[in-house]
Amino acid sequence: MSEDADDLWPVLPSEIVADTLADPAVSAEVFSTVAALMVAICENPWLKDSEQLSTDPDWREILIPKGYGIAEYRISRNDHHVVLTRIVLF
Repeated sequence: MSEDADDLWPVLPSEIVADTLADPAVSAEVFSTVAALMVAICENPWLKDSEQLSTDPDWREILIPKGYGIAEYRISRNDHHVVLTRIVLF
């Protein structure tokens, strides 16, 4: 594994997120935008446009680009990955 790969935070969709994205009613454009957001989170889970939820700095939310909705995710520092816990599409 390369040194660059060690800096990445794999993003795992929760079951509800996977079901939402698998819905045929979700357009390819929305799906692609969410996928691109997941890549951005993978590169830096503490994105400057994300906001901390409650008092936990590892519980974050961010607007999905292009006004498509909002995403919530949880950073697991111990396991070095991120779980995309919920997306709400507009």
